[in-house]
Amino acid sequence: MSRALTCGALLALALGSPLLAQEDPSAKQERLELREHRGSVMGTSLQITALGPDAKVLEEAIAEAVAELKRVEDKFTTWRPSELTRLNDKAGEGPQTVSQEQVRLIARALKIGELTKGAFDVTFKSFGRLWNFKAKPPVVPTPEQIKEALQRVGYQKVKVDLKANTVSLPKGTAIGLGGIAKGYGVDRAMRALMKRGIKHALVNAGGDLKALGRKHGQAWEIAIKHPREREWVLAVLPVSNVCVVTSGDYERFYEHEGKRYHHILDPRTGYPSEGCMSATIVAPDAAFADALATAMCVLGPEEGLAIVESLPRVEAILVGLDGKVHLSKGLPRKSIQQR
Repeated sequence: MSRALTCGALLALALGSPLLAQEDPSAKQERLELREHRGSVMGTSLQITALGPDAKVLEEAIAEAVAELKRVEDKFTTWRPSELTRLNDKAGEGPQTVSQEQVRLIARALKIGELTKGAFDVTFKSFGRLWNFKAKPPVVPTPEQIKEALQRVGYQKVKVDLKANTVSLPKGTAIGLGGIAKGYGVDRAMRALMKRGIKHALVNAGGDLKALGRKHGQAWEIAIKHPREREWVLAVLPVSNVCVVTSGDYERFYEHEGKRYHHILDPRTGYPSEGCMSATIVAPDAAFADALATAMCVLGPEEGLAIVESLPRVEAILVGLDGKVHLSKGLPRKSIQQR
């Protein structure tokens, strides 16, 4: 059972979790250069920080990491022509040959769909196109439109062949990888840094974050903010060699006739999710954490934490719609301070 805390508290999390960084009094205090890149990718902010003895190597490594993120964006976007849109255009035409990278990521997404019983489902794109959060004024789809589109939704409809590198979609079904591609891009960016010998770095793409090593001998500190009052810090996590991914209903939303509509859609209903205000996942892999955080927003604290507790080396901080904060068992409460 989760420990529920009121949102009027500052959570200081104990360092008992194996995923959270421990104090390292023996850490070498060698002089390291620090370089940072700030920009944008996949429609969100991007920050890459890297430390090392050679400034030129840091700059080159960061440039390669940025290029890798943009490559992933170009490959998996549905906002402009890409390998993924070409696959969607061939729905109903039998198995389509795709790159090994694409078939593997789709296969991973389908497994997470199975794990979450459809709360994460890449075929949400089949109805997600009805929701345009950039339109002015926004238009809410009719119940009839959603009902009709839901007939084409279901991760089970997607057939992949990892040996042949093929994917088959039924006619009218479309895949969207927005719930996993950003985390995957963060993983790839960190891999690019590590290939250049970088041992201490942080990659943060709009809340999908991966930490490597330390910053001047200290753990990277990640602040988890309240989903409604963004200046309000709920928790500070000391992390190293781990990913922290947060999803929430505050990222893109609009209000229509007194009701709040946000961009995290429930694949089972066709409407914005009603499980959590926000979900933070701590895990070794950013792609997995990205998809799981999305699913938590759909499932809510009770169902969501039941899944988290079944997974090794995965922790969660979930803010329910009632304003309570729920922690997985590996994140014990150390102290509570009233706001």
